[in-house]
Amino acid sequence: MVRSRVARRGTQRERKKKNAVVLAAVVGAVAVVALGTAVAIGLNASRTQAVSADSAGIPQEILTAASSQDLTPTVAPDAATALIEVPDVKGMQLEEAETLLAVAGFSVLRVSTPAGDAIVGTVLAQQPTAGSKVGAGSDVSLVYADPDAVQEQKTVNAGSENIVVCIDPGHQLKANLDPEPIGPGSQDTKPKVTGGATGGTTKQPEYALALAVSAKVQARLEAKGITVVMTRVSDAVDISNRQRAEVANKAGAALFVRIHADGSTNGDVKGISTLYPAGNSWVAPIEARSLRAANLIQAAVVKATGAQDRGLSQRGDIAGFNWSKVPSVLVETGFLSNPIEDKLLATGEYQDKLADGIVAGILTYLGMQ
Repeated sequence: MVRSRVARRGTQRERKKKNAVVLAAVVGAVAVVALGTAVAIGLNASRTQAVSADSAGIPQEILTAASSQDLTPTVAPDAATALIEVPDVKGMQLEEAETLLAVAGFSVLRVSTPAGDAIVGTVLAQQPTAGSKVGAGSDVSLVYADPDAVQEQKTVNAGSENIVVCIDPGHQLKANLDPEPIGPGSQDTKPKVTGGATGGTTKQPEYALALAVSAKVQARLEAKGITVVMTRVSDAVDISNRQRAEVANKAGAALFVRIHADGSTNGDVKGISTLYPAGNSWVAPIEARSLRAANLIQAAVVKATGAQDRGLSQRGDIAGFNWSKVPSVLVETGFLSNPIEDKLLATGEYQDKLADGIVAGILTYLGMQ
């Protein structure tokens, strides 16, 4: 359910209170370091010497604590080694988050992602995460909702051939079960985006696996000079399946590749399959090209991984296909419900094989190999 504006504001107030405490702790830590330096320089303390409360007007409890430590009067603490706790800025507006982080002593890197249902400018994710302790001056990356993210990505990644491929890492951190039409003008609806599968053995969520494989596909395609537009670069987004298709449409993608993992109540089921749009008037203009892309990608991924070939599946009930105006496929990279495939899918080595196969199929479809 979407939270009310009052609830969101209440959460933001609580976060601001917590961040105020973090900042106070940072300031306090600096004061303690400075005081410790003054004590070290002004006092010739040792474990066996008593320390007077009259010395420099410093309170007795602090001096007593100082007397129990090994102090080196002539060496000041190295400020560069001091660790600062990263405040929680998720849910804030970008400018507010940047100000808070700057005051706390951090540098900020902006990472835009399509807005979806999120309020424009909202910080959706941060890295390092809140509560992490890192050195002063460290970079904190902020992923924020930006309706212009598609155009920005095209500009930054534009290759000489200006071929665009849109990659959609399936699902997201939190499901959005609000209904949306499965196609333009349809009365039939499906949830905007579900939570996805979870590894039966590893407990890895499908949304995290999908993003990891998608990032590898992105890097390989960009190395070939292809412009890559990602529907999301963080798990903490709220982008429906219809909106993901619209990202591909807006980008003018030559191909829309959706990356998922499968699940089954039967733990023995395994293998890779590729879905493509077919069977209704919405997808008729892209059906033939989507089928060709699905055939090429399925064959290449099976060859790269050695996984069981479960073939192709045509679908007319998927919003991510029905709203797409560009050729589209969905790769099911394996079954998280199968213990063997689940463990394989959790490894970087197997994810590399999946990415290699997906990219090989895409390049063949584009006539680039």
